[in-house]
Amino acid sequence: MRPVSDRAQANLVALAVALLALTAVLGVALVVADGALSGADREAGERRVAVSLSDRLVAADGPVSARANVLDAAALDALDSATLDRQFPVADGHDVRIRLGDRTLVETGDVTDGTTMRRIVLVERETTATLTPNLTADGSVTIPRRTDDVTLQVAPPTGVAVTTVRANGRVVLHDPAGIRGTVTVPVSRFETTTLAFDASRTLPTGSVDVTYYPTQTTKAVLVVTVDA
Repeated sequence: MRPVSDRAQANLVALAVALLALTAVLGVALVVADGALSGADREAGERRVAVSLSDRLVAADGPVSARANVLDAAALDALDSATLDRQFPVADGHDVRIRLGDRTLVETGDVTDGTTMRRIVLVERETTATLTPNLTADGSVTIPRRTDDVTLQVAPPTGVAVTTVRANGRVVLHDPAGIRGTVTVPVSRFETTTLAFDASRTLPTGSVDVTYYPTQTTKAVLVVTVDA
């Protein structure tokens, strides 16, 4: 039988080894836990920015919106990193990518992963159309598409004067001496517009050209990715 002192020393060595092993295990666990917490904080931050940025992009008063959830195509075409930094400060300090369907609108930094928000939106693009109405019947024409404005090119033949122009019964132009030249008048985009022309005598075809600005609307998916 070994002396008691030998057994005591052996027990101390075993205890030291056990404590060392326990410390190592706790250290690894703390590192893993700290990494998990850091990852959770990063993901929460990415999500907050991604949600805020996507909300602002589709807001009714947003810099690229025509109205709520309807994006202005021309404003989207002009969106770049400088515009993003200036008009969407919530994205400052983050790597961001904004896509519309399969097209990347803007990307800042190096977006490799991150948190993504998707929204179904409408994209509105203004177009231009011109018609030359036949005014010989009753001196009026109904514009086939709704529009915010109409531009009139008034050029009646010599001796004929266009004195008044009405939009849905409302006088928008009046000149007893005669209206000539190019003029743009606002109309309501919420209703179909009928223009009526009062003239000193019947206006032959070609006396008036009407240019209007209808919009084309398409559905798309807006994808916002934030990589902290």
